[in-house]
Amino acid sequence: MKELVRLCLLLVLVHRSEEQIARLLSNPCANVKTCGECIQTASVCAWCPDENFPRHSSRCELYDHFEATGSCPIDKIVHPQYKLELVKNDGVVDGDKGKQPVQVQPQEINLKVRPNQPVDLKLIFKQAANYPVDIYFLLDMSYSMIRERDAQARLISLAEDMSASMSKITKNFRLGFGNFVDKAAMPFIPWTDEMLTNRCPLKQGCRYPFDFRNLQKLTENPETFKTNMQKALDVMSQSLDDPEGGMDGIMQVLSCEDAIGWSDRSRRIVVYSSNSLFHLAGDGILGGAVVPNDGMCHLNGSGILVGFDLKMDYPSVSQIAAKVRETSTNVIFAVMENVYNLHEKLATKLEGATIGKLVGGSANIIGLVQKNYDTLRSRIEFLPKNSENITIDFKSKCKGSALVVTNKCEGLEIGDQVEFDVTLNVNNCAGKRKRSVQISAVGLSEQLTVNLDVICDCECEKPGQEEKNSPKCFNGNGTFECGQCTCNKGRYGKECECDETELSSTQSLINCKSNVNSSIVCSQHGDCVCGECQCYPIRANSARIYSGRYCECNDYNCYYSFGQICGGTTRGVCKCGQCQCLPGYTGEDCGCSTKNDTCIALNGEICNGQGECVCGRCQCSKEGDYRGPTCEDCPGCPTQCSIYKGCAMCKVFGDEGYNSSYCRDNCKFVTAVNSLPERGSDPDITHCTHRSAATDCIRKYTYQYNDIDPVIKVQRLEECPKEFPVLPVALGIVGAILLFGIIALIIFWCLKRRSEAKEFAQFKKDQERARWQSDENPIYKDPTTHIQNPTYSGGKKNE
Repeated sequence: MKELVRLCLLLVLVHRSEEQIARLLSNPCANVKTCGECIQTASVCAWCPDENFPRHSSRCELYDHFEATGSCPIDKIVHPQYKLELVKNDGVVDGDKGKQPVQVQPQEINLKVRPNQPVDLKLIFKQAANYPVDIYFLLDMSYSMIRERDAQARLISLAEDMSASMSKITKNFRLGFGNFVDKAAMPFIPWTDEMLTNRCPLKQGCRYPFDFRNLQKLTENPETFKTNMQKALDVMSQSLDDPEGGMDGIMQVLSCEDAIGWSDRSRRIVVYSSNSLFHLAGDGILGGAVVPNDGMCHLNGSGILVGFDLKMDYPSVSQIAAKVRETSTNVIFAVMENVYNLHEKLATKLEGATIGKLVGGSANIIGLVQKNYDTLRSRIEFLPKNSENITIDFKSKCKGSALVVTNKCEGLEIGDQVEFDVTLNVNNCAGKRKRSVQISAVGLSEQLTVNLDVICDCECEKPGQEEKNSPKCFNGNGTFECGQCTCNKGRYGKECECDETELSSTQSLINCKSNVNSSIVCSQHGDCVCGECQCYPIRANSARIYSGRYCECNDYNCYYSFGQICGGTTRGVCKCGQCQCLPGYTGEDCGCSTKNDTCIALNGEICNGQGECVCGRCQCSKEGDYRGPTCEDCPGCPTQCSIYKGCAMCKVFGDEGYNSSYCRDNCKFVTAVNSLPERGSDPDITHCTHRSAATDCIRKYTYQYNDIDPVIKVQRLEECPKEFPVLPVALGIVGAILLFGIIALIIFWCLKRRSEAKEFAQFKKDQERARWQSDENPIYKDPTTHIQNPTYSGGKKNE
């Protein structure tokens, strides 16, 4: 039982220790030195600039702590909260010609916020009807791509088919196209006319190669698109090597806003069609183009990339990806099967890009465009821009019922509306404090602009709020601001009381560390003042303080036994978290006695010879059946009822016949119950009875052993003999005697009366029999004779 108690105490202490560690880890405000640093650490941190703030306490603390303890006046606590202002919040509307559509709401907000303070926003997207669509076809018009007449016919009818296809989706669309070949330099193109003719055997010949040419600006007129497509097919060109300059073409299409004619608000789509590989950054060096691509527009007045193509290298994949993201453009790759895998890898690097295979003669280019457009249109994805050191998380139900972490919804139809829960958190004050962050819809020019103003300083730190050479700092050796001293050069300490020339601040900190390689000063339980630790109180307003050179000791954090730390002053004392036991006691809690007098059985043996004495308690041998505090109890042994009688009587009935101090010290395992289990229900339970001399009542109790110690249960109710009814019996007896006497008298009276009546009757009889007249002669006979007729009964008697 003792071991169980010690284990429970150990678990409690470990749990307390874990709580303290968890609190320390969950308190990010600890050890923060300035107000600005405090408000940047976490949104739960607050600063107390009050001059009367306790010296040993941290001015940067959890706001809830200040509020709960009242250690800092509420009106002085520095705890800035975010401020959000809606600047533009137009409702989502459909788009028609001459009307600007809105699919993203809100469009602009102002947000003033401190670092590590999450802010929740609501972002709405609605799939608008008749949303403007700009489709630009970037075609590989080399001889190898369109040499088949079927391909030429499909390209000529592209405008008509595309117009019919797009009109089913939106009333507001425009079409444009351009083509690419390669840089006009060796070894990318034929360098003689003869080589060009041999590689392009057309009757009208081949045009001299070019890198990119814008043939049709985006237009609402499909006839214009069709006419210019026909003209483009009349003049071909050809390169020498297999890869083409398609990446130069994509860069110019994305960069030349005015030349291409992109709308400010539309879904931008570039359809890239080719049957060849493409050159990337580094390839242009072979032709003398050694200047890195600058991602700018370099078309001449005729819409041709000329001159700069021979100076600048091809763009890299990362440059193309950045430009796609910057311009919110969707790229659809419609390529032949032989180069599908390469373009598929490129598509994965570009936001909103899709890919499809062209069949012979480009017959399915319209189908590919419509299919991929439907894919792009039916999904919405939001991505942040200019969001360095900012974390932005998205959640949405999309078209379901469960809220999930996602920035993308798919399967949307015209008119569908979805909401995103956006959480924005500025991680730190790195970078510009005032800037704009965009949450952009991929493939759309619409976005939410967040004008961000990051709070990195406290008002009390700003110029004009400080008190220079303040007398509140030691001999005016510091500037007093935000309730504390910022020391002048050569001084340090909380009040600038330390002189750098006498002891450097670095050496001072070293002197206050138990481990020089650690960052912990004074064990986090004190202040380092000029190289010496000044320890904090263990609790607020307590006389108990940490001790030791590095405040590493807590003389009030030792194990408890018998309800007291280290068992009490008679057993041991707590020193730096360890119990130092007095003679006669041992153990980590001084709960173990080195004496064995408590283990002596009635026969004088230690533990009755059936166990060993450990810490003043008998541990009975497991091989035998002996049990009890001194191993004297066994199934066949006399009961120990007389031993436990004293505890049972004094603990429950307060019987003064037993020593009260004995009851207090040795009867801790006695409990009172309303009823006891029946005899024989449990073989481990022994039943006992005791007749009280004072009341002559029977008191019942049981005992059993839990490990070593007995568990005694006492029935609260006594079983007392019933009192003899003396008075009723006495009265009954008296009454019975009286009643018997009365009955006897009545019987006697009755018998006497009967006897007298009988004698009186006999007397009367005798008297009648002896009656005669004294003057009458006894021998005289009356001469009168009476005769009666026996048959006559109705008349008078005859005399």
